[in-house]
Amino acid sequence: MSIADRLSEPPEKDAAKENGDFRYGADGSVVGGDFTGIRSEGPMTNWDHVFEKFMLDPELFEILGDTVRASTWQSSKRTESGDRDVVNLFAYRASFRRKTTNAITEADVSDAQKRARAWKLPRRIPGSGLGEPVAAILNLSDMQLGKSEGGGIDATLDRLYDGLENFQAEVTRQRKHRNVTELVIVNNGDPFEGIAGNYASQNHTVQAGLRGQMNLVLDVWSAYARELYPSFDKGQFVSVLCNHTEFGRQGGSAKSITSDSDNGGAFLAETLKRVLDVTPGFDHVDFTIPHDEMSVYTTAANVPMGFNHGHKIPGGDAAGFEKWLNGQARGDQRAHEARIWVTAHRHNFQAWDLGSTFGFSCPSCDGGSKWLRDTTGKFSRSGIIAFLVGEHHPLGWSDVAFL
Repeated sequence: MSIADRLSEPPEKDAAKENGDFRYGADGSVVGGDFTGIRSEGPMTNWDHVFEKFMLDPELFEILGDTVRASTWQSSKRTESGDRDVVNLFAYRASFRRKTTNAITEADVSDAQKRARAWKLPRRIPGSGLGEPVAAILNLSDMQLGKSEGGGIDATLDRLYDGLENFQAEVTRQRKHRNVTELVIVNNGDPFEGIAGNYASQNHTVQAGLRGQMNLVLDVWSAYARELYPSFDKGQFVSVLCNHTEFGRQGGSAKSITSDSDNGGAFLAETLKRVLDVTPGFDHVDFTIPHDEMSVYTTAANVPMGFNHGHKIPGGDAAGFEKWLNGQARGDQRAHEARIWVTAHRHNFQAWDLGSTFGFSCPSCDGGSKWLRDTTGKFSRSGIIAFLVGEHHPLGWSDVAFL
């Protein structure tokens, strides 16, 4: 008896003919199934001929290895010479499925592991290959020079000059891996305390008169300008209007009795501009100084930014800012276009991601409020925040530092 004849005989355990049981997808195509009674004269490792027998493309289907089952039996018959021959025959059953094009193989995993082990942090040479130009934003918020609390003038000046030194160190660190070419120094408002009109004890507790306070502000701003702008290709000084420096309050009125434009912070920004305009080495510095606008706008490293002091914004958190901004955007297209907003006045650091824009609320440089701490126990850290802006990051900003 030939092998073919013996294979045509049903095995002792699987007395069924070769069969394919298919499963179909919604589109009517075969997605998988089962083979039973598949016979072979030896151990079977290749199923291509089985798929072809059932009119399936072996390139599109695969056997599920852990479903293969085999049975074997012996077949014997006396030959014409009187001898008997004995052969082992096999029958198989297994499940199959359509191959998925995105299946991850062991080879894929091995290749991925090799790539992961070989990856190293890029080594960049400072000044070369550091990417898009970015700008450093340095925020001088609520210095309130002349305020007696928190150590008074001397302690505030120490914080400000420490902040200048820390900012220089931060820029040096960032320039190892960022192309920092532009500096924006911001007067976020209330650079001096004022002498009256903001709270009842103000005219009894300030440590310097209005003239002395304003000279202190010019000393600080001049030091920052002198030490920092020369090391940048481009510079900006941005100033906002605020409440403590309204000239119309200095006579003791709780409300300003002149217009918003009559503001000491704006006057000092104009004074600094006049000084730098005639000082060699500062012709690359541009100024943004409001007349009577509460919000000012500029662009740093191609990122549109908005600034204000924040004393006209109701509430002290993200909800209050968002409500205010939604209203502003109806009448001021620039408010809507700003990708980054910076405010102050709240004397504490906050950050808000509002989707179309990102908001920062700056901490104060003054020594804090004894009244707030005595009545609520709350206090916030004095300091200066700086960060980078530019197209180097999807948010338009990165690397916030509390200095």
